[in-house]
Amino acid sequence: MTTTILAKTKGFMLSIRPETTPLAMISVYVGGLVAGGGFDSSSLLLAVAASFFITGASMTFNDYFDWPIDIINHQKRPIPQGIITPKEMLVFSLVFFIIGSMIAFSINILCGLIALISIFLLVVYEVLTKNIGITGNITVAFISAMSFTFGGAAVNNPFSSLIISLLTFVIILGREIIMDIRDTKGDKQTRKTLSVQIGEKKASYIAAVFLILSAILTPLPYLLGILSIYYLILILPVAVLSLFSTLWLIRNIEKAGIIAHIIRGSLAVGLLAFIAGILL
Repeated sequence: MTTTILAKTKGFMLSIRPETTPLAMISVYVGGLVAGGGFDSSSLLLAVAASFFITGASMTFNDYFDWPIDIINHQKRPIPQGIITPKEMLVFSLVFFIIGSMIAFSINILCGLIALISIFLLVVYEVLTKNIGITGNITVAFISAMSFTFGGAAVNNPFSSLIISLLTFVIILGREIIMDIRDTKGDKQTRKTLSVQIGEKKASYIAAVFLILSAILTPLPYLLGILSIYYLILILPVAVLSLFSTLWLIRNIEKAGIIAHIIRGSLAVGLLAFIAGILL
């Protein structure tokens, strides 16, 4: 029994994507700092906590819906391995969604509404839009980019982070398309993603457009006086990496999975650049 409980606990922790969920939490924190919040702002720290539960719930909710496909694409995830049942994953997701929403409403009404809208879009994504080409990719990118605005809302200044949200939206949209290219084999069974609809090669060109656009938009927070020169110094290598990833994707489409990981790493470095641009 003890072993089973430990295994399930580990399975749930892996399902909330420990490599991805912290990025959302840091994004919320950065959004609040850009909006003028203090480092020890209680409302901003609550927003970070809410983002942990809502982002974690979105990941486990995805596992609940995608487990038949994950048997092909992601066999090491808890449900395909038989560690956690689909029903258990659904209950876990709902509990996390409720906790995250309650925390968000405890901050202010706007944060609560952003949380509810995000959850609604996540559910719509899983049930409908992820099966309608690029619509699903746009939904995920929008929700991810809203993390910065959510942080700003926590300190009552939601609009100051919009430029950063825009930049994040564009690069995540490109990455989401690449991830669908990676999963095309399994997705052909039940989904109509962009790469399934128009082919992996054409989808890679569209992803490339967004990655190039993200590199072009990279200097904007500095040029608009939102972040300092130190942001620009750290973010320029990220822009170069995006361009490199674009070229590699077009030439080696079978490397889409590796490229998606590289872009996720560049997002982490980008968050460090945002923080440096605020602090220095």
